[in-house]
Amino acid sequence: MSLVSVWLHLVAMAVWIGGLAYQSHVVLPQARRAGDPRVFGDIARRGRPAVWSSVCLVVLTGLYNVTRLGPLERVMESGAGTLLAGKFILVLAMITLAAQRDFAQVPRLARPDALAALKTITWLDRAVLLLAVVVIYLGLAVSRLAR
Repeated sequence: MSLVSVWLHLVAMAVWIGGLAYQSHVVLPQARRAGDPRVFGDIARRGRPAVWSSVCLVVLTGLYNVTRLGPLERVMESGAGTLLAGKFILVLAMITLAAQRDFAQVPRLARPDALAALKTITWLDRAVLLLAVVVIYLGLAVSRLAR
């Protein structure tokens, strides 16, 4: 079960972050060049079920995987506990920024101030992708320390 959970965790993270990278580096610039932010909004809305299903799966499998690291005392002594705390905080920040993007900014793309929303989405996407790089590193560090 542990291997399946780790695999699901990694696949869900790849779907979430891979989809975001594609949208922010391919679809969003094309929508900006075309001058029609609604196109990006339509694509973002279509991808929302996959994204948020992946986010839920990342959280659930992540919590399960933590329980498989061994006794709490050993995890804390190894330094993995501190890294996990940092990872959890960053994942919460990623989820908060992603929610702001999907549920506050994407709906604004149908309004007259759509270009401002597109600019905000650009910055939110960059922040989430940067945090994802750090979270992935922390996950690898935890897996090495908690052996």
